[in-house]
Amino acid sequence: MRIEQLQLFTNKGSFDSFSFESDSNNEIFKNLASSISDAFDVFSSHDISYFDKTCRSNMLNNLVVKKVQEKCVDARFNFVESLTNTRRSIGILDDTYIILFKKSPVANVRTNQDDLIKNQELNKHVIFLTYQVDEFWSELSKVEFQYFSSPGNVSYSYDISHLLEESISKLITPMEDTPAVGLKKSAITKKKAQ
Repeated sequence: MRIEQLQLFTNKGSFDSFSFESDSNNEIFKNLASSISDAFDVFSSHDISYFDKTCRSNMLNNLVVKKVQEKCVDARFNFVESLTNTRRSIGILDDTYIILFKKSPVANVRTNQDDLIKNQELNKHVIFLTYQVDEFWSELSKVEFQYFSSPGNVSYSYDISHLLEESISKLITPMEDTPAVGLKKSAITKKKAQ
């Protein structure tokens, strides 16, 4: 979906989806998608059955932020740890875009700060990098950027779920034919006896 926002700001350039989606950002977007995938893998290794959806969302988001901080080191991408009196950690891309990390759907308690962000009343464009999980919390189903033009109104989205598949396929390499090496039970019991 491409909806250009041309009329709202005089102090910053209009949001240009073609510039945001340019090939020059592809590697950064791959690293972000990979960080979310890694965070979900760590999250999935724990028994989450005791926790409600809000707690799960917070746990997953904390892991996403940590993985982004670890993996997304780039001259064009700066990570800013949680700001005073908030839990929001942010990424800044090319000193033009503020990227916030959120489980989809993006639903915050409406505050003045949230309104400033979603009404784009900041000196940089604010984009949410959202990740969606299935109803059983067993897999990531979508990763996308969302640009709000007002609370509750997403005026632009850019799905980067395909980058998750690219990251995973690079990790899975065909196994070479290697001879199987097995231990005989008697060898193990002899060692135990000694």
